[in-house]
Amino acid sequence: MKCIYKNRLGKSGELMAKNFLLKKNYKFITANYRYERAEIDLIFEDEKNKMLVFAEVKTRRNKKYGLPEESITVSKQNNIRKAALGFVNNFPQFSNHDMRIDVVSILLADEKAEINHIENAF
Repeated sequence: MKCIYKNRLGKSGELMAKNFLLKKNYKFITANYRYERAEIDLIFEDEKNKMLVFAEVKTRRNKKYGLPEESITVSKQNNIRKAALGFVNNFPQFSNHDMRIDVVSILLADEKAEINHIENAF
């Protein structure tokens, strides 16, 4: 039961992050892109700067276990890089774009969302 709840929290965080990045005039490409066993939460294009933005979203309800972004391990970072490179290999129309990996950290407390967008996180 807890797993379903956690997944719902993650999905609502991804939706908040997607809307947040859309307001920054990024063009949404896809969500939950998988390459082999690696996965990236959101992929956007910054058309003005010819940049692909790969966003990892972390959502928490409190800071009991630290800030959301602190839970991204080196192994997770490597998987995100792998998914990003896999995406570019599978979609050559983006091969002339620069790439950036961002983290969107969301802390949900008292019916408010505190969003921290960390560009070029790793």
